[in-house]
Amino acid sequence: MTSIPLPSSVIPQAARPGPAASGHGAAPAGAAIDPIRLLNKYKYLFAGVAVFGAVVGTGAHFILRKVYPLWTPAAVFHCLPATQGAGDLVGTNPSAEEMSRFMQTQVRILTSTQVLSRVAEDPTLRTQAPKWAKEYEIVDRSTGAPGFDSAEALKDLKDDVKARVLPGTNLVELSMSWNDRYDTKAIIGMVRQRYMQLVADQGRVGLDDKLSALRNSIKSLEDEANGLSLEKERLIQQGQVDAIDDRVAAHRAEQAEVNRTLIDVQRTLDAGGTKLKQMEAELNHPGGVTYGDELKEVVEKNPQIVELRTMLQRYETDLKTLLQNGVNRDHRQFKQIENQIASARQQLEEKRQELLKETFNAELDSTRKTVAQFESQNATLIQKRSDTSKKLQDLARIQSRYNDLDARLQGITQSRTKLADALSNLAAQSMTESVNRVVLLETERVPDELSFPQLKLMIPAGVALFLFLTAGIVLLVEIVDQRVKSPSDITLIPRARLVGWVPDAAEDPAGAGAVETAFRDRPRGIVAESFRQVRSAIAKRVQQADHKTILVVSGMPSSGATSVAANLALSFAAADKKVLLIDANFRRPGLHRVFAVPESPGLADVLSKQRELSQAVQATNTPNLDLLTAGAKDQRVYERLATEVMGETLAKVRSMYDLVLIDVAPAVVGGDAMALAQRCDASVLVVRAMADKRGMVARIKNELSETRGEFLGAIVNGVKSATGGYMKRNIKTAHEYHND
Repeated sequence: MTSIPLPSSVIPQAARPGPAASGHGAAPAGAAIDPIRLLNKYKYLFAGVAVFGAVVGTGAHFILRKVYPLWTPAAVFHCLPATQGAGDLVGTNPSAEEMSRFMQTQVRILTSTQVLSRVAEDPTLRTQAPKWAKEYEIVDRSTGAPGFDSAEALKDLKDDVKARVLPGTNLVELSMSWNDRYDTKAIIGMVRQRYMQLVADQGRVGLDDKLSALRNSIKSLEDEANGLSLEKERLIQQGQVDAIDDRVAAHRAEQAEVNRTLIDVQRTLDAGGTKLKQMEAELNHPGGVTYGDELKEVVEKNPQIVELRTMLQRYETDLKTLLQNGVNRDHRQFKQIENQIASARQQLEEKRQELLKETFNAELDSTRKTVAQFESQNATLIQKRSDTSKKLQDLARIQSRYNDLDARLQGITQSRTKLADALSNLAAQSMTESVNRVVLLETERVPDELSFPQLKLMIPAGVALFLFLTAGIVLLVEIVDQRVKSPSDITLIPRARLVGWVPDAAEDPAGAGAVETAFRDRPRGIVAESFRQVRSAIAKRVQQADHKTILVVSGMPSSGATSVAANLALSFAAADKKVLLIDANFRRPGLHRVFAVPESPGLADVLSKQRELSQAVQATNTPNLDLLTAGAKDQRVYERLATEVMGETLAKVRSMYDLVLIDVAPAVVGGDAMALAQRCDASVLVVRAMADKRGMVARIKNELSETRGEFLGAIVNGVKSATGGYMKRNIKTAHEYHND
């Protein structure tokens, strides 16, 4: 049998879930949202917004082209590596870091006040870029003569003129954006000329000073080398270097052996000390000792404990045998065995605690002795290591001094060689012209295309802007809307479980009809298939926990609890289960109309002791399915649902049927559901998609979880395909497969 792809049903594995932290928990405000579902739900809106954004972007392009066009001419410079000897005293090639610093320096110089002020103060600026310079023309108030505000021009040049390193290259680009391409090109040309002039002025440096500095450095290194050579000879003549390597090797071998032993001892000591602190902390804990799993495992293997557990299991087996034989819990023999079980459990716990304490104390004494032994050994090893280290330090000082002298002599020799080469190169360079490190690669020209706006950028920008705004509004609406819209919303509620979901009956390809009997009337429909899925999930837990009485409750009216209860009953009956369906909705009963049987006698008559249970249960047209209706109107007293008579009735039908399903009034209408949940084995919450809110579902879920019966989870009813994205396609595919 092929099934519709459903969200994973989360059915508890424990016999009884723990109580919720709060009886009024709500779904988290920042619950996750399924983007695929939203995309399918609002795909036509997003498509329309994208078209509208493209139109707006196109219109903005043509408006800005007239109102605020920008032209961006540029000049490009090529930065060269430093030549050997041109200020590099060691004569090596420049590193990538040095090259990066040099190019960033040129970027700063291009946009510096030193360069731009020369442009702003140049009288030819007003003739070469008249439109740009017109903004800074002023009139001298005292003389009435025309003038030029070079200070304001300099401020705007600093804002408009840009320089940057082109990524992955040794190129620097100089550019400026303004609304007249000819004036912009002229200004870039003036900046380029002033910059190149500055570079040329700095091209030749004081080579004589560098030559003098190099010669002085070489002389200083030669004097230092002579002094070190004399000291090295004295150290050798004193005989302090002979056989030093053998002595160092012997002491190091001894120290290594001590360190290895010390590490092992300290590791063992740390572990023992940690264990001792933990055990002493447990011993002094105000709440008593918390015994570890290993200690408990040792005690559990004690013959006395094994014997007591065996006796307890024998009593529990006797008790189960009485239950299977139908012996009432109030029977004298039943209570006697219960007392024996309680006594055996008490003896078992007392003996367990006694053995745990004895074992713990023995282990504590052993740990203390072990820690004391290793502390003594650790102190001895530390002293031995200290003595060996002192001997090695004395030898190391002698060796270090000798090695230091030798290394310094080698370093001085290498430095002198490099300085001599640098002196030779610099002397040769002083005979030629200095080479500049910046070369003009590409001069500025009048641009042919606008840099802003560009149609290829404005259209995507318009589409992205409006899609972003629309998506934000859609997300806000989804976050504010707290309704359960799809089965996945149940998993957003803390500690909530999803048993399954049922699609909207109007979308069932099998056709329309009574929803309450969809499983019987349209067995090949998607609604029927959904109830098979829900039946499988419930049956798994029912078999594990031996549940028989299941309460089907909704939060709000019109959530479909009656329809769910009826179809579940039909589905279990079809699976050869003997099922009883009870209508405990005294406020608005409906199961008698669903199965076309008399409204009375029913449950109300049984609770009022007007009729026997066997007289009130009615057979339906469906094999294996019986119905206990609500009963006579004058006998429907809500309070009787919480009486012992109701409990006795459920106990009777529990022994007569494989499964008992109970329909009850919605939880918000009255307290009937919670009263019955205390007497049923389990409960299921029916949630109407696009109607019930997550906060209400969370509250009712918590209340059901705190009752005696196990809360199996929620069934989402009336799920529309539009809320699930891919759900509509899956429903159609599953229906076609079933009917091929």
